[in-house]
Amino acid sequence: MSSAPVAVAETPDVRDALALSLLPGVGPLEYERRAAAAGSPTKALEQYEAARADDARARAERAIERGAQVGADCVPASDRRYPAALRRLRSAPPVLWMRGTPGLAALRSVAIVGTRTASNTGLRVARSLATACAESGICVVSGLALGIDGAAHSAVLEAGGSTVAVLGTGVDVPYPPRHRALQERVAQEGLLMSEVLPGERGHAGTFPQRNRLIAALAEITVVVEAGRESGALITARVAQELDHTVCAVPGSVLAPECAGSNALIQHGAQVLCTPDDLLAELGLERRVSAPPALEGDAAACWDALQSGTADVAAIAARAGLDLRRTNVALSALELHGLIELDVAGTVRPLVSAT
Repeated sequence: MSSAPVAVAETPDVRDALALSLLPGVGPLEYERRAAAAGSPTKALEQYEAARADDARARAERAIERGAQVGADCVPASDRRYPAALRRLRSAPPVLWMRGTPGLAALRSVAIVGTRTASNTGLRVARSLATACAESGICVVSGLALGIDGAAHSAVLEAGGSTVAVLGTGVDVPYPPRHRALQERVAQEGLLMSEVLPGERGHAGTFPQRNRLIAALAEITVVVEAGRESGALITARVAQELDHTVCAVPGSVLAPECAGSNALIQHGAQVLCTPDDLLAELGLERRVSAPPALEGDAAACWDALQSGTADVAAIAARAGLDLRRTNVALSALELHGLIELDVAGTVRPLVSAT
C-alpha cells in the first residue's frame, strides 16, 4: 500500500491542521478553540510567531511525507473520511492517521477488548465473538495488543471480515513487535488508525488515550477478560459516558484477569456468555450453514461432539487426542462457525452434522 510522497504544496489545509495540532500546549480542546476563533487552522497558525509556525509546518511536512511512504493518510477533522462517530468525543483528535480502508470506520462496529495476559478460555471466547461479528457483517474494533485484542483481530481476518485497529504508536511502527505481521495484514485488509505521528513509538499516555477512540467507534464494547487495572476498563468507561452498550464476559472469581470484567457486571454491564448473546444485542441472528468437509483432528473433534456437549477434556478423551491438539482443532471449528464455547468451558455444536 505504499505510494509516492504527497506533495505538501497540494495539501496546505491538511499540513496547517497538523501543524497547529503539533504546537506545544495545543491539545484537542485548545485546537478546536483556536481554529474556531480564527476561522481555520491556517488563520490560527498565522497568529503565532512566524518562526514557531514555520517550525510546526516543517514538522508537519515531514510527517505527511513519511506517512505517504507507507500508504498512510493524514485526515483532519474537516475531511469527509474522518469518522463521524469520533465527533461525539469532547476531546476528539483534530487529526488522525489512517492506513488501509478508511470507510471501515463508518461500519456498524463492536469493540472486543481485554487483558494482554488472557487465559486460553478468554482467547477462545474473543475469537468466537469476533468470528460471529465477521460472519454477520459487523466490523470489530480493538487495540492490536497482545491477548484479547490480537485474538479478536486475527479471528476476524481469518473469517474474511472487517476490522479496525486503533494504535498507541504511529501506524508504521510495529507494536507489540510480535504483532508485526498481524499489523501489516490489518493495514492491507482492514484499517489502522492513530493520533500518533508516523514513525513515533508513542508513550505511556498514548495507549490509554487510544481507548477513547475504540469506545467511540463501536456501538457495543465487549470486555472479555480484564484485571482491575486493565486499559479495557477505560474503554468501557468511555463507552458508558457516550451511552453506548457495555457488555462483559463473566469469569472465575478466583482469576485476577477477570476481576475487572466481573466488576463491570456488578456495576450494570450486560452479561455476555455466547456469540448469540452479542448478536442479539445487535438485533441480529447467527448465519449458519452446513458443516464443511473436515479432516484430521478437526474431524475427530467434530465427531466427538455428536455425542453431546462436553468440555475440552471430555472431547479430547472421546477423540483420542491430547489437549494441545484438541484446542487447535476446536479453534479451527470455531473459525468455521461450527461450535460455541461458553464461559463455563462447555463446547456445543451450532449446526447439525447431517
